[in-house]
Amino acid sequence: MNIKSTIDNTLKIVIVGESGVGKTNFLFRFIEGKYCKIVEPTLGTDFKSKICTLPKSRKKVKMNLWDTAGQERYMSLNKFFFQRVQGIMLMYDITNRDSFERLPKWVKFINEQAFNVPVILIGNKIDDESENRIVRKEEGNNFAKQYGYLFYEASALNGKNVNNAFYSLCESCISKLEESVVLNGSVSNSLVDYFSISNKEKEKKTKKEYCC
Repeated sequence: MNIKSTIDNTLKIVIVGESGVGKTNFLFRFIEGKYCKIVEPTLGTDFKSKICTLPKSRKKVKMNLWDTAGQERYMSLNKFFFQRVQGIMLMYDITNRDSFERLPKWVKFINEQAFNVPVILIGNKIDDESENRIVRKEEGNNFAKQYGYLFYEASALNGKNVNNAFYSLCESCISKLEESVVLNGSVSNSLVDYFSISNKEKEKKTKKEYCC
């Protein structure tokens, strides 16, 4: 049997946040189920994919996951990976106050590049909270509520809430997809056309900025 025919939804998800917050290890934990002690900083972007069945909806989804660099010099490049995105994971480090205080910069970036896309805020590295926590859970939760984001604290090191975070974001993406109803009342199979039309002019502008 062709595995593609068994997949209910294919979702493009982008992971963003400051350099060093643990995005690459978080993704590696989800894909491989283990922690990688030595990880080089992401240069530009990295791509992974995974097919799984969501625990709640029982939908079988293929996640196309883009891990982006957090350095300022890659911001213009990152814009291209937001085209036709259907879910966003925004991450900070609970032991690094600067990574939390720079979240508004990322919110602005997300709002400029994506339209009505589900976002989940992740406070990573809770394995280190007993000695080095700086950002309180309430702060992260309040920030997420302010922007209507989902919220989890998690750990790439021990795996706590890593799967739950990805699954929750995917469920939210699917709910958004099912709300995208065409004029005849049938449910659209994909949000790609919806977002590509909404962001058409924005994408043209981005391409010009990058090329010039």
